[in-house]
Amino acid sequence: MDGINEQKESISNNDTPVITNNKSGVQHSVAVRDNFNGNSLSSINLFDNEQLAAATAFLDKIMRSDKGGIKSVNDGLAILMRAKDLNMPFSTAIEHIHVINGKTGVDIHVIKALLSRAGVTWRCINNYSPLYEYTDGINVYIDGKLPDFVERCKSVKEANEKRIADEKNGITNETVYIYPVSWYSDFSGNIYKSYNLTNKFEVAVNRQHADSIIKSGKIPIYRIANQPVDYITKYEFTRIINGNTVTAIGEFTYSEAQTAKLFEKDTYAKYPKILISHRFICNY
Repeated sequence: MDGINEQKESISNNDTPVITNNKSGVQHSVAVRDNFNGNSLSSINLFDNEQLAAATAFLDKIMRSDKGGIKSVNDGLAILMRAKDLNMPFSTAIEHIHVINGKTGVDIHVIKALLSRAGVTWRCINNYSPLYEYTDGINVYIDGKLPDFVERCKSVKEANEKRIADEKNGITNETVYIYPVSWYSDFSGNIYKSYNLTNKFEVAVNRQHADSIIKSGKIPIYRIANQPVDYITKYEFTRIINGNTVTAIGEFTYSEAQTAKLFEKDTYAKYPKILISHRFICNY
């Protein structure tokens, strides 16, 4: 309007604040974003040659900077397309979307944000919980994969007492009572499980006893703490759809991560508990 002294800086394509002075001298900052026909970078029309050329030049600059994380302009365009699909700012996407073997993948932070956006909640049931071996004296069972006909006991004594009580009471429900597999070590550091032991082994109570066992021609061993044979991470996901609560439970184990050769990566080997949890949520 005439008579109003306004000073405005010209709008550029950089994400920099613009200072505007009005007649009263009050300054207002206005955020200016990268423009492609008035839209943000994430809204670029990749079928428009001019906009595509501008985006390519921008990605080339990003690729040459420490900000990047992209190896080529084509990788950057792939991330840009994925960001558009997810309605995500490109500056966020370039840090959380990666191109691996020609495919874009999102990290755990994006997955959790998308789940929250969709109204999905999650609860950790097992957070890298150890799994132990159990036995009935014949078969070996792994905790977490126990069949319905077994009942877990704390010791061999408890398992035998329950079995004898069933026989006395005429109970023939075919319940198999199982107990933890005991672990042992010899004085050379070799580890044995109770079902590996034969009559050539004998438990030693001290060094002096171990020497006498050696003289008798047997191998002295001593009891050690039971060791887990696997670890499990389990989550429950919940979402309310049309008033109905829908739940899903999934799990991922250390042995499955080994099968997938994840521990060939140095980060997985150092932080298995955290990364197995992240990998499960990303793949579920």
